[in-house]
Amino acid sequence: MPFRLLPDRTVASSVARLGFAAGVALLLAGCDMFGGGGGGGGLAPGLTAGMDSPSASLDRGAAFGVLNQYRGSVGAGALTDDPSLDAQAQSLAQAYAKADKAPAAPAGLVGMRGSAGYSNFAETFSGWRNSPADAAVLAAAGAHRAGLAAVYDSTSTYGVYWILVLAG
Repeated sequence: MPFRLLPDRTVASSVARLGFAAGVALLLAGCDMFGGGGGGGGLAPGLTAGMDSPSASLDRGAAFGVLNQYRGSVGAGALTDDPSLDAQAQSLAQAYAKADKAPAAPAGLVGMRGSAGYSNFAETFSGWRNSPADAAVLAAAGAHRAGLAAVYDSTSTYGVYWILVLAG
């Protein structure tokens, strides 16, 4: 989706927008490093693969590559994919799909993000990154481990449900 700067009369706003544009360019360049290859500048197939079918499989390596590229760009350390947190995220995503209501974050987590309706990880991540509240959780300095899940439910309102849990 094209990014366009709108005219603004404040220098601070222009600087912030330029910084954002540079960050987006860096992130997209990083996405290519995680499997896009070929010099085409596109996102890795694993990031744009639809999760809206029962047989869909999340490309965890590509997803964590993007998460860690973003965290590095904001000065946060890398996340390690944790199997126990993956199981927790899977359970929360299934509950989210069944209830069509975001679950409460379990105690002991540094943070949790959820989304519904995005068909692939690139869209989901973009939504999180562009929301100040979600971006703050993505960049949480105390997070070192994470779990990520996407659940598809054809009978639900939104189809695909995403959960990211972060722990120390």
